[in-house]
Amino acid sequence: MKEYIQSTVVFAIMLLIIPCVVFLGANKPVSAQDENASSAQSSHPAEEIIPSGEKVKIYFTKEDTVSEYTMEEYVLGAVMAQMPSDFEPAALQAQAVLARTYALHRTKSESSHPTAELKGAVMSDDTGLYQAFFTPQQAKDFYKDSYEQARSKILEAVKATQNKFLSYADEPVLIAFHAVSCGYTASAKEAWGQDIPYLSSVESKPDETLKISGSEIAVTEERFKEIFLEADKDIKTDGPADNWLKITETGSHGYVLSAQVFGKTFTGTSVCQLLGLNSPVFTVQHSDGKFVFTTKGVGHMVGMSQFGANEMAKQGKSCDDILTHYFPGTKLGEISSQGT
Repeated sequence: MKEYIQSTVVFAIMLLIIPCVVFLGANKPVSAQDENASSAQSSHPAEEIIPSGEKVKIYFTKEDTVSEYTMEEYVLGAVMAQMPSDFEPAALQAQAVLARTYALHRTKSESSHPTAELKGAVMSDDTGLYQAFFTPQQAKDFYKDSYEQARSKILEAVKATQNKFLSYADEPVLIAFHAVSCGYTASAKEAWGQDIPYLSSVESKPDETLKISGSEIAVTEERFKEIFLEADKDIKTDGPADNWLKITETGSHGYVLSAQVFGKTFTGTSVCQLLGLNSPVFTVQHSDGKFVFTTKGVGHMVGMSQFGANEMAKQGKSCDDILTHYFPGTKLGEISSQGT
């Protein structure tokens, strides 16, 4: 139990990093403005799909209401919000297992250390703190004419993995995923300073060949100063621009661990967030009054690469193959009538 509580604290730290994740495809939560609350406990009606004893309560911040879903209804809404529906079945199945695992972990965490702001729920629709989820209406708004097709395909992935979750030492794991890696994922130790055995760096070579893996962004000197002054009003934005930013420490595969900006130390993740870079794997050049950042990968680089998972699925790998590759040492567990 002590180890589980410690891992829950680690997860709280990890949640602070989640806004750096850049998902692709069906990932952005849409407004629930057309969904009128009918009661404090059921403002977002679910579509009954698969019977399940487990329940997931979600707090909707705008309406100040809590809605309850079966576990499988939650998993459907989560995958619809987190992964493009045109991905291969095995990749969608892997995402479904991760969504179910996340809900189980949140449930265990809230049962032992309730978060007052959640008002009895295990998560909220604040995607700065919790993973994305679509209500049925939000999914319809997002997918529009392709909703039924998308729902049908993702529902098959949910059914194929019903009650399955990812476990380590008989506990639901702390799940992490990102859009696409730089060819290798990053370890939790490298990214967040916490050694989690199953969140180690693994190869994801197919990602390197994907066009979306590489990107470039230019930031003018003026905008660069504005961004960091907003972050820290005490910094001194003087001296030659060539010296404003220096990468001071990198980990494996180019992951930026720290950088000096105007003489102050920032983590690579902080620089990534402040400048809106696609990932903490980046290099920078300064010329002609601007900084040009070249990034590899999209997201925080930890855990499963979604596009990497899709490439593995195209090669005939199963959901189990994908998950045990990206989360070494884990195995699939099954929710029983007594819980996990």
